[in-house]
Amino acid sequence: MVDSWTPPQRGNCTCTVHLEHLLDVVLPPAHPDLEPMTVAELLDTGDLKADPLTEADRKRGGTGYHWSLWVGDAARGYYDDHASLQLDVGILAAPGVERVEWLDREEFVVGAPTLCVDGMTAVVANVLADPRVRV
Repeated sequence: MVDSWTPPQRGNCTCTVHLEHLLDVVLPPAHPDLEPMTVAELLDTGDLKADPLTEADRKRGGTGYHWSLWVGDAARGYYDDHASLQLDVGILAAPGVERVEWLDREEFVVGAPTLCVDGMTAVVANVLADPRVRV
């Protein structure tokens, strides 16, 4: 079977929120030695991004994934590993997300065929803004 998925463009996606609506959202730190940071500032670090997976990567494990999410070092201080809401659970709860796998400390793969790149990145930003990822 040929996998013909391509990331939807804005206007053809099912995203409930896009990234520009979250740029000014302030992320409180999970650790007292850090300062609050806006989503825009976090994006500028390169440590919060979504990229479409290649066709070969989408077939990983025989299950359809569409996106690679990078939640790198700069984002690490804005969630706690032992919080009541884990990042993967928060991502999975978002509209349009069908499956999530946490690959390592900083990378997730996500099955969300109807979300565009801005909407997929907004999903992660929304989860980081949720106070339950810090407590």
